[in-house]
Amino acid sequence: MRTIYIAIAAAVALSLGLLLFASVPLLQYIDPVAFLIVGGGTVLVTVLRSGVAPFAQSLAVLSRRKVDAASRLDVLAGSFHEMALIARRDGPVALEHHQVDDPFLSDGLARFVDGADEERLRIYLERELARLEEHHAAQIDCWRGWIDHAPAMGLIGTMIGLVGVLGNLTDPHAIGPALGLALLTTLYGAVLANLVGVPVLARLQRRLREERDFCDKMTEGLCVLARGGSSRQMREALQPHALAKPVLKLVGNG
Repeated sequence: MRTIYIAIAAAVALSLGLLLFASVPLLQYIDPVAFLIVGGGTVLVTVLRSGVAPFAQSLAVLSRRKVDAASRLDVLAGSFHEMALIARRDGPVALEHHQVDDPFLSDGLARFVDGADEERLRIYLERELARLEEHHAAQIDCWRGWIDHAPAMGLIGTMIGLVGVLGNLTDPHAIGPALGLALLTTLYGAVLANLVGVPVLARLQRRLREERDFCDKMTEGLCVLARGGSSRQMREALQPHALAKPVLKLVGNG
């Protein structure tokens, strides 16, 4: 959600800069009817096209606090190290009441506790990852649709304004507002598409890519856990770049 606010603030700042440069009164660029046509129409068409759930889920992803990927992976590696010790010492059933925060990890851990071996666990997790990809694709489709719909709603507003102009050619006082509506809706459509939709889509894609990578790491960790891997194997699966490389020491003859 903060990304949307930043994008809107950037759009407003750019608009204000252009207005100050052109010395044009700001009120000439504010039209509630035009904004309702373009903004409300864009949201409505996006929701009707992609559904309420994917749109709400995308906003939830964008509103999450940014977490450093390396530190998050460190926490995950520590959690898997603890679970591996418990499973080796007391058996998989001892993890039945082990608390984990991530739903994907919790679901996979429950399958492991129920007795799934590595092969069955991997098949199940890969099926869940495919389902996750579908949810991600639906969320991305929402904002791609937003970028397409905003200029289209601006064009609809322009047509409405032009109809108002043609219908009031004998009334000079009515031509100005109708022509203003026609032009402002085009402006609002371009702003919502390029200064809101494009940055939000890029941020959403980065967030979802990070989430998918993290789920891949959890999948590898669960599979190592299912095969009874050691602590080092767990670290190699989750943090391959964090392991110290072996140093080759040369011993001289003398």
